[in-house]
Formats: sequence, structure tokens, C-alpha cells
Amino acid sequence: MGSPKAAKSMVKHAIWRRRLGAPLAAVLVILAVFVFSGQLAKGPNGVEGSPNKEDLAIATPDQELDTGNTELKQASQAVGKGETAAPAQEGEVRTVGSEPLEKESPPQYPEGEEATVQSGSVPYMKCTPQNGTSICDLSNQRFDICELCGDARVIGQSSTVIYIPQHRASSSEEWSIRAQSRKTLPWIKKVTVKSLNASQPESRCTSRNAMPAIVFSLGGFTGNVWHDFSDVIVPLFLTARQFDRDVQIVITNNQPWFIKKYSAIFHHLTRHNIIDLDADDQVRCYPHVIVGLRSHRDLGIDPNSSPQNYTLMDFRLFVREAYGLPAPQVNIPYRTDKDDPDKKPRIMLIDRTKTRRLVNLPDVMRGLDWFGFEVVKADLRVDTNFDEFVHLVDSCDAIIGVHGAGLTNMVFLRSGAVLVHIVPYGIEFMADGLYGASARDMGLKHVKYSISPDESTLLEKYGLNHTVIKDPEAIRKSGWEKLGELYMSQQDIVLNMTRFGPSLLKAIEFIM
Repeated sequence: MGSPKAAKSMVKHAIWRRRLGAPLAAVLVILAVFVFSGQLAKGPNGVEGSPNKEDLAIATPDQELDTGNTELKQASQAVGKGETAAPAQEGEVRTVGSEPLEKESPPQYPEGEEATVQSGSVPYMKCTPQNGTSICDLSNQRFDICELCGDARVIGQSSTVIYIPQHRASSSEEWSIRAQSRKTLPWIKKVTVKSLNASQPESRCTSRNAMPAIVFSLGGFTGNVWHDFSDVIVPLFLTARQFDRDVQIVITNNQPWFIKKYSAIFHHLTRHNIIDLDADDQVRCYPHVIVGLRSHRDLGIDPNSSPQNYTLMDFRLFVREAYGLPAPQVNIPYRTDKDDPDKKPRIMLIDRTKTRRLVNLPDVMRGLDWFGFEVVKADLRVDTNFDEFVHLVDSCDAIIGVHGAGLTNMVFLRSGAVLVHIVPYGIEFMADGLYGASARDMGLKHVKYSISPDESTLLEKYGLNHTVIKDPEAIRKSGWEKLGELYMSQQDIVLNMTRFGPSLLKAIEFIM
């Protein structure tokens, strides 16, 4: 692998190659201009021009964020970042973006007269009713899902969806599902799905729509960025992306901060207003309703389980498009700015402040600098803007941090960037499943560093001969509660930069 000094030497040699190459490149450009009458050389990958990125303010991914930044509005492409939506009708959550959103609030109709408001005139063909098959599937260990093709009616303020079959049976069916990707959590709000029989009365439509709808619940573990993506955003992508934004999102147990924080993603999934089901006073009728969210695994996608063969790479590129980040063919920043002789690899340090902290953080930052990195410290402040933070992550070649939710921000890195994953003592078994596999599936490089007992504060607390140090597997077998308490909550890290050096060298090799 090499010594820590080799890493620093590698960066220095790269910088000197740039310094020596710059004058030669300038001469070649002048000759090219002279010979080809002013034709300019194209940049990397044949793309003309490549705007330089400036440092952006840092934001916390786990708090409600201020979207009033004027400069971000001007930089917005796919989403009107920071815009304030017009007042919404009751039950509507107006999304913001660069396109005007269709107004979904229908007029009131005289008694006995149904609404005929539609989002289009083309007959709906994306699904057809099938006789003899159940509309709800409760067999998956992660999620329950119901898919209603035909006459489906979403009843506001009741968390109820009614299905009216083409050929009504003499008996009705009813399901009550936790409409999110973690159906085992008892506090996820349930949605009731009813298939009416021949004798049951129908709820009259006050709004008829030609697009499909997806009904799901927020809550659960949202507020932790890993769970935001693993439990809601990735499953919502799997469920909604197939409709190419022509789908209405209906949310029960709505969390306004969640919609605000991830407004760019929501706007890229739907061009229609988001409906707050608990506050809505309408009976909204659709030709196709999905209740619940599909999910394959923790922060992951199985292409073989997706009818559209989506991958986690597809998801990461979708997110980049939603936030207006550079196109997939654009290289990581260190390789892109080839004309800058003093360019250093840029690494974002995720600093945990409560559990699994880096006790010797100043030493770690000095060590990263010594190895040749430009260090960007993620300062988790409440009063900054998440969209700006996304662009800051994009400007980095790598992210480094201790195992935890902050590493989820790797989703905003470019292809070929590096995740340097510091794994606390005793939890090595979960490192790859929660972050390593996801990083590789996103097209990123994963460098895992498992700390030694000497680097854990648990050693000083319990001693070398305690089971916590001698036999982590025994603690693991005692159950998640004990494991989480000891290794996830009580443990901090004193990073040995000499032992850690080869991992940094590997990260530098990936970046170069």
C-alpha cells in the first residue's frame, strides 16, 4: 500500500506535474489559435467550458432549513430553490419549482352533480383492472402495498381509499396497512383500503383526475437523513419515477419540514400539487392509485425486483438532476480543474457532535492537511440551506466520517468520488450493508477503516479483559438494544493517524 509519506508525495508530484504542464499547455493553446484561426480547445470529455465552483454555505441535513437564499434562486435549474409558494387550498401542499403547478383544488358542485376536472383527455392506459386478483399484497417483510386499477377514490380527512371494482362481488374486502417502507414500526400511520361490494354506497367524486396517485405516510424514523433516504426517498423513487412526473402524491401524517427540505426531489417526481390527506376535504378520484411504498433493502435497489430495472446509480443520477448538479460525464473536481497547478483533493469531514465523535478532531484535520487534502468541515448548523449544502458536497472529491447518518450525503458526490468510512469497534459486521454496498452501487469508491480497540474510548472505560473488548460477537448475540447502547451510543474514537494513513493513501490513489 505504501507509507503515509507516500501519500503526501503523490499529491506533491501531481501538483508539480500541473505546474510544469501549465506553461506547455499555454504554448500549445497559442499555436492552436494561430493554426486554426481562433478555435478553442474543448474541456474534459469534450464539453466546452466548465464553471468553477465557489464555496457554499454548509447546512445540516437533519433540521428544518431556511430557503430564503436569493443567490440560490438565481442558480436554480430544476427547482425554484428558496421560492415561496402561493397560498394553497386546504389540504394542498404547494410545491415550488421552475414550472407553474397545476391547481388541484376543484370548484364546489351542486348536489348530485359530479366534478369533471381532469389533468388530461387521453384515456388512462398504465394499468387495467384484473378480476380474481387481490389489490393488496401483504407478503413482503419490509412493506405492504395496494394497487388499485380502475375506479379509486381517496377520501380526505379519513386516511381511506375506496376501490369500486368493475364487477362487484357480494362480499367486500378491507385492508389496513402502514403505508411506508417499514411496516414493522407501530407508530407509522395506517391507511385503510376498502373494496366495495354490490350493496355498499359510493362516495361521490368532487375531483376527477386522469393521472395516477400515490398515497403514503411520513413519520417513522424521518428526521435522520439515512432514514429519510432509505425509508422514504428511495422507495418513493422506486414507486413514482415510472410515471415521469405525471402522478399526484398524497401524504398522510404529513411533515411540512420534510417536504420543504427535499422540495427539489419532490418537484422532480411530480408536477402536481402534493395533497395533505389529513387536511383535505375532497373526494379525489383517480384511474390508478398505489397505497404504500416499494422497498428492496436498506438504502439500496435490486434491479431484478424493479419492473423498470432501476438501479441505485439511476437514483443517484436522478437526485443530481433534481438539484441541478453537473452531468454524469463530468469528472470529480480534482480531475476536472486540470489547469490549476495548486489544486488539492477536496475532502468533506462529517463531524459527529453527540455519539461516535472524533475526540482528537484537530489532530485528524491536521493529518488530512498533511496528507495533501483540502479539508471542508461539515458544520451542522440549523440556519443554513440544504440545497447549498448539496452543491458543497458536489464540489468535493471525497467524504470522510465515522459510521452514521451523515455519510448518506455521499448520494450528492460525483461518479468516481470516494467514501472514507471510519467504522467504530464492534460494529464491523454492519458497515458494508449500510454504507459500503450502497456506495459501490452508486458508482463511488468505498474505503473502510475499522478502528482498533486502542482507538476506542470503550477500552479505557471497560478494560482490555471485558467482554465488550474481548468478545463483541457475544454482545451482538445479546440483542440490538445492548449492542446499540455500547458500540453506537457510548463509544467515541481517538483516531490513530499513523495507522489510518494507508487508508488515506488508498483514497488518494482512487482520486488521482
